[in-house]
Amino acid sequence: MFDLVRFELKKLFVRRASLIACAGILVMLCGIMMLNIVQTKTASDTGEVLNGTAAIAYQKEKAASHEGVLSVERVQDEVAAYKELAFSKVDPADVSGLSGEAAYALMKQAYDEDEFRAIYDTYYAYLFSPWKAGALEPYQVAAQLDDGAADGFYGAIADKLQRTLDDGMGGTWAYSDAERAYWTEKQAAVGEPLAYGYAGGWGDVLACLGFFAFAMVAVCVALTPVFAGEYQDRTDAVLLAARYGRSKLVAAKIVAAFVFATVYFALAALIIMGAALAFFGAEGGDLPVQVLSLGIPYDLTMAEATWIAVGIAYLITLGFAALTLLLSSKLRSQLAIFVTCAALIFLTGMVPSGGNAMLLHALYLFPLNALNDQVLFNALVSYQAGPFAVDLVGLLVGIYALALIVCVPLAARAFRRHQVV
Repeated sequence: MFDLVRFELKKLFVRRASLIACAGILVMLCGIMMLNIVQTKTASDTGEVLNGTAAIAYQKEKAASHEGVLSVERVQDEVAAYKELAFSKVDPADVSGLSGEAAYALMKQAYDEDEFRAIYDTYYAYLFSPWKAGALEPYQVAAQLDDGAADGFYGAIADKLQRTLDDGMGGTWAYSDAERAYWTEKQAAVGEPLAYGYAGGWGDVLACLGFFAFAMVAVCVALTPVFAGEYQDRTDAVLLAARYGRSKLVAAKIVAAFVFATVYFALAALIIMGAALAFFGAEGGDLPVQVLSLGIPYDLTMAEATWIAVGIAYLITLGFAALTLLLSSKLRSQLAIFVTCAALIFLTGMVPSGGNAMLLHALYLFPLNALNDQVLFNALVSYQAGPFAVDLVGLLVGIYALALIVCVPLAARAFRRHQVV
């Protein structure tokens, strides 16, 4: 059996077209990740635009200046200090009723460059986000807060979740009682107090999850000829007539296919995660995933959230590998197999939803939409399953695990029962 698996693996690796496509995609991923690093930009305290590693170092320095546990006492002190700075030259009433553009112009005129940059520090947009409604600037949110509002920082986070559920994805989705209870319980399980700090490498991996779709396409390209190639080369008659042609050989083909998919995915993960963690830094993995957004209702660290997301990408890859094997066992046309898989991976990410939440919920089950950190952990995507609710993470695991369980036996059965012409 081992020799058969090794032989089938060799066939996968020596097909010229597959080899070129798979190697080309790995090279492309290397280029994309390098561009991701080089094109990182930020503005320094002096207004200088920093690029690449200099921008990353500055982002790390800024986050480190605010790192620490977000205790209620600390939040109270920071809110008070911010209000003292932001309203030292402007009355709170003057900005609370203005549009964002008008308030910005007023603050820009009233404060010098150093004061204005301190007021616009992105950390304060993060800190005031539980009280934010609409597109208000941090100082507009601060202007509306009572002196004791910071005491209820964690209560405000919980209230923000309820407002988000009430909003129902911009009024396009009505959360059921089961869904509301699910998200409320999930948010209540998040540990307090939270901590803030730098976790840029882990955050960048999550932001780059969508690039795993290229690895999925490469796997589909390589696995398309596993059975269909035998039909086209007319070797199916010889193989199926052999002693183990309908038993061990079929199993060897399937095992080799999944070994190839696993190895290739591991290489893609090494490129994506390796580049992000090497250049943006691997520190901050133990910080809560709420460093990305206080509204995330998952009790996970940044490292845990990242590995779960990468694990889901791997499971989706295996699911598409299983689908490819099934199509390969049924169809003679390798082009038709590849087009079908590529369309499911890429075209589903380009379908305009038009604000239709029902359509969006369906599209979220496909790679380009699912592998988005803002969707996976932050968008409160859930589905009703009888009296229960399940989130997008759970449903993705269920669907692609089911694809494996269903497609693999069907592919084996179809090839075994193939009638040689």
